[in-house]
Amino acid sequence: MSIEAINWALNHAPIPTNRKDASALAITLIALANHAGPDGTEAFPSVERITVYTRLSRRTVQRSLRSLEELGLIRQGNTRYRDARIERADLRPQVYDLVLSARQEPGRQDDTPVPTTGRQQSTNGASAATRRGVSMTPETSFNRPRTRPAPSAPDGRSAVPPPCGQCDARDSDPVSARVVWLDSDRTHSTPCPRCAPQRAGGAR
Repeated sequence: MSIEAINWALNHAPIPTNRKDASALAITLIALANHAGPDGTEAFPSVERITVYTRLSRRTVQRSLRSLEELGLIRQGNTRYRDARIERADLRPQVYDLVLSARQEPGRQDDTPVPTTGRQQSTNGASAATRRGVSMTPETSFNRPRTRPAPSAPDGRSAVPPPCGQCDARDSDPVSARVVWLDSDRTHSTPCPRCAPQRAGGAR
């Protein structure tokens, strides 16, 4: 398995997205990359192995391999390493080299769809791709919700009291987020009895 080859197949291989078989081509290419070396060479999984990886039919895998070769993303490779590993000639699969030098168009964002008319349009260098008014820019974190401003007192100072020192809290944390951890793995907690006495008493 090669991280370099898999990264190329996942993020950089220029598979046309306007093809009906784009998904089959992508997963077949990833299956090949799983058997390639760091330079993308000497990948020779059997068609049966690729069908297990991709859940595609044997015919679809064979068609995808031909299409990837026609697109210039793979080419037939040297068989010496394969022949040394597999003695029986009738059990030797085709060897492929991944063309890692093939890349997406310069300026194209890897996480934005490619329009069927060609190059991605942009404004002032920023991606203009949207879907029904929603920005296609990925969230920076899937673990934390969007931060809301803390409520303010009439004099303009923050109404959130400072942490009591007993809980694992910061000055910017709202009272509702101030907890005391019940175990060393930090999987169980209870509201801080000093910062939020009205919420204390029930572990979550």
